Amino acid sequence: MTDKFKIWLLTPVGKTIIFVASVILSGILCSAFVTEITGQGKLRWTYFYKSYSFYAIIIYIIILYFYNKFIYVKEKDIMMFLDQDYCKAYIKSRSLPAMMTKYEEMINQGQTSNELVEIQSQLEDLMK
Repeated sequence: MTDKFKIWLLTPVGKTIIFVASVILSGILCSAFVTEITGQGKLRWTYFYKSYSFYAIIIYIIILYFYNKFIYVKEKDIMMFLDQDYCKAYIKSRSLPAMMTKYEEMINQGQTSNELVEIQSQLEDLMK
């Protein structure tokens, strides 16, 4: 899936369209299933495994499961950013490698100890 499509799935319009389509599709599949296993005015449950719509319902359920799992994972990731401790840890995990590369280059170039003190203060600020 493209990133634009993934983002679209998370929008209210995307969720609404998927919901409406799933309701319509489930109604069609269930009606087709009942029609296929009905004979002479009676439901014949012993024929359910011969019905194509039964397998279509199974496939539909699997697709719906993966869609809902995708939405759950994305919303859970978004909700994690409401936690201040998580945000701090995320920023540290993203900032530290870049800072370390920069400071390693400064040390290799023979920067003076005054600049290294600045490095230490920046690291302390990041850890707060």
